Amino acid sequence: MTALTIRNYQNDDLLALVELINAADKVDDAGFATTVEALAHRLAAPDIRATDNVFLAELDGHLVGYIGLQMKHHDTYDRVVIRLGIVHPNWRRQGIGTALMKHAEQRARALRGNRPLRLSMTARGPVSGANELASSLDMRPVRHFFWMECHDLRHLPQPAFPDGIQLHTYVVGQDEEAFVAAHNEAFSDYWGFVPHTLESEIHWQSAPGFRAEDTLLAVDQDGRIAGFCAVFFPEPKGHLPEGTSPIVEMLAVCPAYRRRGMGRALLLAGMRRIREEGFGEADLGVDAENPNQALRLYESVGFVIKARNTTYRKKLL
Repeated sequence: MTALTIRNYQNDDLLALVELINAADKVDDAGFATTVEALAHRLAAPDIRATDNVFLAELDGHLVGYIGLQMKHHDTYDRVVIRLGIVHPNWRRQGIGTALMKHAEQRARALRGNRPLRLSMTARGPVSGANELASSLDMRPVRHFFWMECHDLRHLPQPAFPDGIQLHTYVVGQDEEAFVAAHNEAFSDYWGFVPHTLESEIHWQSAPGFRAEDTLLAVDQDGRIAGFCAVFFPEPKGHLPEGTSPIVEMLAVCPAYRRRGMGRALLLAGMRRIREEGFGEADLGVDAENPNQALRLYESVGFVIKARNTTYRKKLL
């Protein structure tokens, strides 16, 4: 193999990176397919810093793989997440993924402060060799997640919300702070929780395809957000592979309002929103050990498991 070069991402690499990701996803069908607009937005996220933390692998001037990091701060430790990355199918099994991961680990060590540091990555089941790569680098599996899909949205029951709860749509310029607070309250007991920030919420509003009416809020009699469901549609239409489905991006209920059927009502409202836009299918991801029986809820409305993803971790001493 010709000498491999690993370098920092630059903004003029965007188009080539989109082409790499889509070429890989055409083979893997792992849900990584993207557009120039969508990837540009993702790389501009406040906690990415793409030109510092995204790295490209090249052979003879050809882009053959990439990897990207995010730093997450928990109560007692820091975690560097391999949030982005893939190797082109034509260049797999040649050590490129290993070289990228070792480069990422070196970068993670450089970011370390005074607290314990962990490196983590999630291997998507359909991506050939991803689980083997993690294991070869002494990372251990710590959690499983399911990618699920519903193939028929035609016969959905009417959402039934508890007494005193009304369904509203998100209002830009009004609901940001309340939504961030509800998000953090609702997800605080989820595995791997990291607080959502107002900065990240405002950045999300600039995502291609974001529409306020696609975020549904369950609001109590005092105007407090008790739960929410956000759906996301592939945009711009026609630019992603045929068959790319809308996603139930977020579904959560604040602890004080659980066990009253609100999660099911919000999910059905979100699925109906997808159907209103002319789509007949929907996707979502779920923690296999979700403490609030989310898997059972999704299966009860027609979602089935498509793939299993595994999160790996490694302590960096």
